[in-house]
Amino acid sequence: MAISSFSSSIPGPANTNRVAAVRDLHILDTPPEDVFDDAVLIAAQACQAPMGSIGFMAEGRHWFKARIGFDAAEIPADLSICAYTIQQPDLTVIPDLREHPEFRHNPFVTEEPQLRFYAGIALRDGNGVPVGTLTVVDREPRPEGLSQVQERTLLALARSIQREMKLRKAERELAEKTEMLDRLHASSEDCIKVLDLEGRLRFMSEGGCRAMEVGAFADIEGCDWLDFWTGPTADDARRAVLRAKLGDTGRFRGFCPTLAGTPKWWDVMVTPILGSDGKPDGLLAISRDITGLQHVEESLRQSEERLRLAIETTGLGIWDLNVLTGERQWSAEARELFGFAPDTVITQDLVLECIHPEDREDIIQTAYTNQLGDSLIFTNTFRIIRADTGQERWITSVGHTLVDKDGRPTRRLGIAQDVTHHVEAEVALRGSQDDLLRQTAHLQSILATVPDAMVVSNEKGIITSFSAAAVKMFGYEPEEIIGTSVKFLMPVPYRDNHEGFMHRYRQTGERRITESGRVAVAQRKDGSTFPMEVHLGEMESGGKLFFTAFIRDLTDRQYTEKRMQELQSELAYMSRLSAMGEMGSTLAHEVNQPLTAITGYLKGCGMILDRMDGEYVPMLRQGMEGAAEEALRAGEVIRHLRAFVARGETDQEVEDLRKLIEEASALALAGAKDKGIKVDFDLPHESPKVLVSRVQIQQVLLNLVRNAMEAMQDVEERDLNIKAEVEDQGSMVRLSVKDTGTGLAPSVQERLFTPFTTTKQTGMGVGLSICRTIIEAHGGKIWADSAPGEGTTFYFTLKVVREEELAEAAEE
Repeated sequence: MAISSFSSSIPGPANTNRVAAVRDLHILDTPPEDVFDDAVLIAAQACQAPMGSIGFMAEGRHWFKARIGFDAAEIPADLSICAYTIQQPDLTVIPDLREHPEFRHNPFVTEEPQLRFYAGIALRDGNGVPVGTLTVVDREPRPEGLSQVQERTLLALARSIQREMKLRKAERELAEKTEMLDRLHASSEDCIKVLDLEGRLRFMSEGGCRAMEVGAFADIEGCDWLDFWTGPTADDARRAVLRAKLGDTGRFRGFCPTLAGTPKWWDVMVTPILGSDGKPDGLLAISRDITGLQHVEESLRQSEERLRLAIETTGLGIWDLNVLTGERQWSAEARELFGFAPDTVITQDLVLECIHPEDREDIIQTAYTNQLGDSLIFTNTFRIIRADTGQERWITSVGHTLVDKDGRPTRRLGIAQDVTHHVEAEVALRGSQDDLLRQTAHLQSILATVPDAMVVSNEKGIITSFSAAAVKMFGYEPEEIIGTSVKFLMPVPYRDNHEGFMHRYRQTGERRITESGRVAVAQRKDGSTFPMEVHLGEMESGGKLFFTAFIRDLTDRQYTEKRMQELQSELAYMSRLSAMGEMGSTLAHEVNQPLTAITGYLKGCGMILDRMDGEYVPMLRQGMEGAAEEALRAGEVIRHLRAFVARGETDQEVEDLRKLIEEASALALAGAKDKGIKVDFDLPHESPKVLVSRVQIQQVLLNLVRNAMEAMQDVEERDLNIKAEVEDQGSMVRLSVKDTGTGLAPSVQERLFTPFTTTKQTGMGVGLSICRTIIEAHGGKIWADSAPGEGTTFYFTLKVVREEELAEAAEE
């Protein structure tokens, strides 16, 4: 693509030599070939150019063998810039054609395609004659030219193309020489025979007589040549003779022993001998002794069969890549591994497209690179996406790079195998190991945090493991206690009893040497003792027996049980006291009215007596006045009793609401699980403080919770909800006890808190009345919300003690 001055500057003899060299290549006007197309593609991609070509100069034209980025198959030589490049010994790079004095007026620069950047290198034949160019072109100028990598890439591609041209010429010359040598060999060493059209022998060369172990041709002259062949080979020989008689060449392989009986295999070619009229008037039969080759081929076939069986059995796929030509050969098994159809044309892009994106770069660096590593053998394990099903599979490939005498790669071949099951098994194994490690760590974390101590001993009672909780419980460090007898964790007489248990186990083999869940006494390092509950487990590992004891310190539990009993007794006492007070108040109210009536009646009788006379009237008056005084005194006593009960004076303290509810629930919910009652607590995250009489409020909660449990005896869904929520801007807290029982009838709900109102057969009906009295005495209120068949919810409120109130009280 240069101006005409460069074309005209080429000397005549040099131009003549170049035209002759191009013709000698037999490349002009030939169809496209992958090796040239791939070279142009690689050059364009490496240089990031939109256009590239491989072209040859001959007879006034620049003809393109391969091109990318434009459609023209050729251009006039006098307009080709390559006419300048073909004269240069090295790479030609022109950053901007508009600034070049010789090319700025070139029509390919001033007009479409408006070329700007140009880089090219001459291609030479085996004699060093420049015959063409490899070029890349861009429509944008490149002041920086090409990078060193891009220049080396173009030079390497040019060398590769030149090697390909040399190889093509060498292969053509080799084919011609081979044909000539075959003829020479046939005329001197092979068994050459002339047959008539009937197949009778008319001539046999001396070499043929020797090969057939014939003393003289006269001994077999005139014999039917077809009679020498037997079995299936006889049919092949007849077909070959018939084909030759029709003017074509017949060829076959067959077994035919010599006249002396020596077994031999022959490669036979039968061709017609044409007469002056152009028709066959005889046959030429050339037989080559291939007995050795036949044996080799038979051995090869057997080897191939064994290889085929091995491949089919193991699922191996074989692949072969010609680095120079780009030709690929894949076995059927290899195609099956990747999901390629039998007729699929396999290319590098197609293979790389199937490889998982995360593994693709590794394959490019090993199997598709021209840079040799430390070893010619390479191994890859990678993932593929099958072309047919899209399924992800794991493949292992082992390959070997073949190099020429200069150490340059020429072929790569290898095997591939599906190892998905192996990889999945390894992943599963690693996952199991990770799970085991996590489970072990989890178990160790649990054992390190559970309050129960864990002590592991062998069948002789020697301690082998001592948990962190055991260290805290007994006061021994692991290094102090491991290796000693477990009996040192027990005081006398438990220590002596343990010796007896172990002795009986060794004598009888009875594994249950102590009961699980037994309550005993343990001894700390400092000699102090404490009650404990022991749960014992047995385990066999490696043929040895181990005992695992889980020990729970019962000191806190016994204290808690004692405290709960005291609290229960206190609540029971207060409940009885409250019931008596409520009954006393009620009785005082009810009895006070008849006493007042009696006093009135007595006064009326006194007025009647004032109008009567008699000796007994004074005595009767005195008795009635005394009865009236006693009735008034009884009324005064009742009034004092009501005033005392109404005051309800109790000692109140600041209490934590959550703790108060938990203690009361622990007593009230005894047996709830056995009755199938599901309990749900909904308490504030920050527990409020309340000023209450702890026992009285717990008595209210106890009464409400037990009433709720009894209300759900005859229903299937037994859900109990105990809830507390702060309201009125934090000044009050509302507690509720909700059940899913049968609910209350409207008539009962109206007088629910009236004394002696009850729905129980054995109830006194004062419990809710007492609850109302207690809550109102604490400045709160109590009420219920219920509907028949939908359960009942009791509410009551208490005053909240604010933080600032607590602070002020502390300062006082």
